[in-house]
Amino acid sequence: MKLTAREQDKLMIVVAADLARRRQLRGLKLNYPE
Repeated sequence: MKLTAREQDKLMIVVAADLARRRQLRGLKLNYPE
């Protein structure tokens, strides 16, 4: 799978945002350092 630099940036942003959202949801339930 070949991605342009711009596509890679977009993908990283989407993945990072998704991770942050999930971590936030988890953090609301269990507050512990990762």
